[in-house]
Parts: sequence; C-alpha cells; structure tokens
Amino acid sequence: MNASGPLPLEPLLRLLGTPRETPLLHMSIALALQQRDRRDEAMAHLRTAVARDPAYAAAHRLLGLLALESGDAAAARTAFAEGLEAARQRGDKQLEKELAVRLRRLDRTPPEA
Repeated sequence: MNASGPLPLEPLLRLLGTPRETPLLHMSIALALQQRDRRDEAMAHLRTAVARDPAYAAAHRLLGLLALESGDAAAARTAFAEGLEAARQRGDKQLEKELAVRLRRLDRTPPEA
C-alpha cells in the first residue's frame, strides 16, 4: 500500500471499455487489486496489459512476481524473460538488471516435486 492507502479501484474500473483503456490502466487496476489480495484478477489485467503492449516490461515484472506468489515458477520465469527482453528493447537498464537477477535466482531454485 502507498502512504495514503490503497489505490482507488472503482474509478479505474469505470474506465474499462472507454478510449482511456490502455495497458497503463490495466497495470493500475492490477496494482489496486494486488493491494486487496485479489491476485488472480490482478494477473488477468497484467496479461491484458502485456498482450496490448508486449514491451511493457514493468507489467511483465509484476506478472512474474504474482506468479511466484502463486507458486507458479514456470509462469514467473516466462514473465521475467519476456520482461527482460522488453527492458532491453526500451533501454531500461535498472529493470533489465533486476529481471536478470530474478531469472538467475529461479534457475538456481530446484523445481518442487
């Protein structure tokens, strides 16, 4: 949560289906849902964000983090790898480094049986 409380969800949801429905809107909705522990709904909005803008590295990153929280290392690896490529394309060195580290950590973690 941010210092002033959770992001407002209802005003964001009202923008769906309007010309203001963008990948950024879906990312914002995902963040608001995450703050409310509604992970599956958040992930659905993140999937929409990256489908509409495959180069949206931050959305890939959050999708990977939520996949990890869900125990889905394979989905996290995919999201982090796609985010890494997107960060490279956009020249976002900081996010590129973070995602590379996250991928290395996943590669060192043995799969659960």
